[in-house]
Amino acid sequence: MAQQLKRWQGWLLFGGSMVVVFVLGLIVSSLLERRAEVVSIYNNRKHIFKDAIVAQNELFAEDFPREYQTWLKTADTTYQGEFNSSQRVDVLAARPEMVVLWAGYSFSMEYNTPRGHKHAIEDMDEILRTGSPGVNGNKDIQPGTC
Repeated sequence: MAQQLKRWQGWLLFGGSMVVVFVLGLIVSSLLERRAEVVSIYNNRKHIFKDAIVAQNELFAEDFPREYQTWLKTADTTYQGEFNSSQRVDVLAARPEMVVLWAGYSFSMEYNTPRGHKHAIEDMDEILRTGSPGVNGNKDIQPGTC
């Protein structure tokens, strides 16, 4: 014999499904608003770049002021944490066992703690591992950019 739901259980099921549909509608509405916001930001930019890659960060300050301000904050080198800092610290000098662990990889030549994005190009230019001549001069340079 099939068991029927009680009257209050039917109303509870109906109300619950209405709440679920309402919440899903709010989520879809929010997603569509965000999509329109992205299109609006892209179309209202003050500087339109013809080149695909622009490496002059100051040009983005007017179009993306909040992002540019947080990028500028990465120049601060006063933070010192237990495992990371915003200063350049030679990890291999502090932990020589890492040289053995990374033997054969470019990380075994030089490895410094990561700093802010403002220092990224400067750090890549000055690090030893990107200028490795390779094993026996075979020019098998590993990309040391990670």
